[in-house]
Amino acid sequence: MINKALLAVDNFENSRNALNYMRHLQGCIANVIVLTVVDNTFALSRTGLRSDSDELNEYPAAQHEEQLAEAQINRVVQSLHEMGYSAQGLMAAGTPMEVIPEQMALFNCELLIISHRHLSSLGRLLNTSVTRSLLEDMLQPVLVIPRKSK
Repeated sequence: MINKALLAVDNFENSRNALNYMRHLQGCIANVIVLTVVDNTFALSRTGLRSDSDELNEYPAAQHEEQLAEAQINRVVQSLHEMGYSAQGLMAAGTPMEVIPEQMALFNCELLIISHRHLSSLGRLLNTSVTRSLLEDMLQPVLVIPRKSK
């Protein structure tokens, strides 16, 4: 049995596929850390601004991004609890390629579970594939959940 796995989720549709796949892993994983990585630009709670600060209202896009991330984490953790998993949520600021390995080490996770968006050729040219980068750099096993077949 795997003691601890990190489930990396974001607000893309394919993250739901990873959560749905967790039903197949019931009984194989004891604890799940649910991680959403927020770009530093949108990480208001990490800036040192107090939650009651008037300055927070000056950054509506950042507030919205953090609210989406918190809601995503809460939904996934609740769903995992309903499946019988012991799960906790975590939001971290930075890039996924930096944050995910750091959190894997911090929580002593044995497995990374991540979904894959299947970028187009142009998308791959313009954007670095987080999944591909992690596959090359991770020391622990990585379970990649593909998008649903149509």
